Formats: sequence, structure tokens, C-alpha cells
Amino acid sequence: MMKKQVFDSQEHILVNGIRLVTIKKDTNIASIHVGIEAGSLDEMEDENGICHFIEHMLFKGTKKRDNNKINKDLEERAGTYNAYTDYTSTVLSVTVLEEEFEDSIEILSDIIMNPTFPEEEIEKERGVILTEIKTCVDDIEDYSLNKVHELAFKKSPLKYDVIGTEKNVKNFTKEQLEKFYDANFRPDRCIISIVSSLKHNEMKNIIEKYFGKWSKSESIKRDVIIEKNRAVEKISYKENIEQNTLVYLYTFHGLSRREELALDILNHKLGESPNSILFRALREERGLAYDVYTEMDTTEGIKTYYIYTAVGEDDIWEVKEIIEDCIKRINTREIVISKRDIELMKKVIKTSIALILEDSEGLGSYVLNQKLMGKKIDAFSEDLKNLDYIEANDVYRVAEKVLKKPTIHILVNKK
Repeated sequence: MMKKQVFDSQEHILVNGIRLVTIKKDTNIASIHVGIEAGSLDEMEDENGICHFIEHMLFKGTKKRDNNKINKDLEERAGTYNAYTDYTSTVLSVTVLEEEFEDSIEILSDIIMNPTFPEEEIEKERGVILTEIKTCVDDIEDYSLNKVHELAFKKSPLKYDVIGTEKNVKNFTKEQLEKFYDANFRPDRCIISIVSSLKHNEMKNIIEKYFGKWSKSESIKRDVIIEKNRAVEKISYKENIEQNTLVYLYTFHGLSRREELALDILNHKLGESPNSILFRALREERGLAYDVYTEMDTTEGIKTYYIYTAVGEDDIWEVKEIIEDCIKRINTREIVISKRDIELMKKVIKTSIALILEDSEGLGSYVLNQKLMGKKIDAFSEDLKNLDYIEANDVYRVAEKVLKKPTIHILVNKK
């Protein structure tokens, strides 16, 4: 079934080093995603937050457009546009009617290639980002995840929030922003994915027309610091919170792709679905937690696995005991991982792939992220084949490898 749905794609490398993936699809929508391989893993300690600041500033002025003109031109495309920064990349995207495709490419190319970092806009955006930092502090989930990262890592930039520290954001200068942009926002670190009904050569020609003017260069990318989490536990206190949180963080560097797929099955079984082990143990059977989930990040240089829950103050230690008992019973194989669990996970992956292939914006985002992670855009085909060979023993073995020596952060109300 899945083979019939594999998309019609071509990969190109432009003269200036831009990597372009064009996907031809029967659609009236054009979805464009532009990713720069520059994120918070590329920042020094005193630069933490600079990629995120630059992402904001890209929309604040170019050599031919001011902030108002950028907003007006994007608004007139009548589509959706978005931008974000994470640990490994800065991404801008636009999804519009196909008739707006070329105009959208022109605007994106101008934003990315010609930012001017106006002083007055830097000051405005500084205030916006400082407010964003405060909002994250107020959100106990964001706050708790940031705290567990601070605790888990000593050297890796993973210990810092992508948004940056208040101190850094207050001190960034126009010169710093321009210097980091010039060193890192380069065509050889740019990946573009396009989904539209245009022919591949038409899409490529339009990209070359606008992005081909970007001067060829080769920037030096910093080596990513690979660091295992520290096996430590800490309690933090925060005033005026209704719920306490409990976060476990594990790292899993060095696993094979087959082992990562086994971990994906374990993740679904342990805490990703409403019928998962932790959901049933904490919410359905005992009513101790409303919010409980597990999550994994397979990005190279990150490789993190999380267990998160928010509970009442009186229940925190009982919940911790239950979580650790569930992990123990997986590692002693008392909890059964059946062939049915593995078959279900295959079905989940097939469903998610089918949903991605149906949606132009989702497909463009998926393809871009695969390229940013250095993976093949049709890697799911190999994953589905590999799933056929995964057995319960593979899942138990990866649980023994990963679910040990966690970083544990507990957030409780300060009275």
C-alpha cells in the first residue's frame, strides 16, 4: 500500500551550494520550507539565544523592505507563514495558492539573504523576546523541561534554552547579530523543500532566479558536543504553582536505526498513547495525574528521551514510585511487549506517513527535517522494512540500554 504513495521528488544542488528538494504533487497549494543549519548547538555560551534573535530580525527589514512592507507583502499572499529556531536549525516556511508561489519565493529570498538588522527594530524585538522568556518561566512544563536540561548537561549547549538567557538577550548588539549571521547563514548551509504541482525544472528555475544570487561560500560549522546526561536528581521550588512536575531525561547516543525503531515502539507502549503503561497506571487506575507523556528526539547530537508528568503536591512521591516501578517491570520483562504491540506500532507509523503524504505543508516540513537530520527523504520505507524484523527481545534490550541512570528534576510549590 505504502509504495503507491511515495512522492515524486528530485534533489538538486545549486551552484552556490543550496540543497533543493522539489516534490511534484497534484495540488493547488505551494508549500515552501527554507532551513538554515544554524541553531543553538552552534552557539557559544555568551551567544546563547542569538539564532532565535536573528530569526526574529529576519522579518524586521531588508535592503528593499522595511518591517511594514515585509508584513504587508506576506499578508497579501493570503497564505500561512511561520518561522522557528531549534537546537540544530532556523526554519522559515510559507504555504500559499500556487499562483502566489513565485512572489512568495522572492519575499523569502529577500528576507533570508538581505537582512539589515535595523537598530530601532533590534530594541523592539529585544523587549518581545524578554517577554517570551518570562512566558516560558510562567509555563511550568517549559520551565521544568528547561530545568532538567540545565541539570543533565555540563558542556553541551543542550543545557540552555533555545530562546536564550535574559542576560544575553539584553546585551546582544547589532554587530554581534550581523557577525553571527554572516558566519552561519550561508547558502552551503541552506536546504529548501518545495511541494507544488509545477514541474521539477520549473521549481528549480524559480529558486535559482532568486536564491542563485546568494554568494557562494563555505562556512565552518562547529563540532557538536556529544554528552550523556548526568545521573542526578534535584528538587526545585517555585511560588504559586498549582501542579508539581516530575521529569526524567535519558540520552541514547550510539544506537543503530533498528534500535531506535525498537525505542519508538517502547515509547508508544510506555507513554505516548492513551492506552500506554504510564497513562493507565497514573491516570486511569489511580487518578493521580492528568498530564503524563513520554517523548523522544532522534536528532543527531541530541538523542534525548523524556518522561513528563504534572501532579498534585501530595502525590508527587507516589507517582515517582509508580513510574520507577513501571520501568523496573519493563526491564525485568514482567510487563509484556507482545507481537501485537509491534504490529500496532507499524500501523501507527504507516498512518502518520499517509497523513504526511496527503498534506502539502506537512510533506514539505517532513522532507526538510529529514534533510536537516542528514537522513534520506524516503527513509520511512526502510523503517517499515526494519520493523518487520523487530521482536519483543529487541524492545526489551533497548529498554535496558536507555532506561537507566536518568536525570530527574522535581518541581514543587514553594510555600
